Amino acid sequence: MDRKTLDDLVAEQDAKRKPLARITKVSETEFLINDHKYELDTDHTDGFDFNEFVRRYNPALSQYDYIIGDWGYGKLRLRGFFNDDRTETSGPFISSLNDYILEDVNFGAAYFVIHNLEARPVIRKSRNNRSNHRSNRKRNSHNRSNHRNRRNHAFEEKKVSSHRPSIEKRKHMVVKAEEKSEKHHFIIRESKN
Repeated sequence: MDRKTLDDLVAEQDAKRKPLARITKVSETEFLINDHKYELDTDHTDGFDFNEFVRRYNPALSQYDYIIGDWGYGKLRLRGFFNDDRTETSGPFISSLNDYILEDVNFGAAYFVIHNLEARPVIRKSRNNRSNHRSNRKRNSHNRSNHRNRRNHAFEEKKVSSHRPSIEKRKHMVVKAEEKSEKHHFIIRESKN
């Protein structure tokens, strides 16, 4: 498949793509996403394109306090950040925005920051009473970690002791060669059979 055909297919798929949320513009800097208020905080080098934002928005971003959009290779990329005061999550937090812009956004690329004024709380579903497992793990952390490590390996650890052939087999062995070196002394044996 040549490049032109591939580009045509991608354009056709993009045209068929429907928005995943109901987004209405209230003013130049304010809009509603599924009846929740959002506000455009920063628009670096006119990076905010409302129509493209509507096409790319995913409802999973509604849990974040901030949505960062940046442009790279003609595509809009969206990423969510939490307020620094959110204790129920492990991040990413808005205080690391500068690091994100310097490290992950293309140099000189246009970007924008949208503030979610009504961010939904993060609700994590527990699987198999996770909190119970955590408290048990703290009590038996040493035993559990050793057991878990052994279980995850593709091999089994076994103690190996030196094994000598049975007396019957030793009777049928003949010393073929005996060599000495400065470091090791070894005997090569060969079976009579």
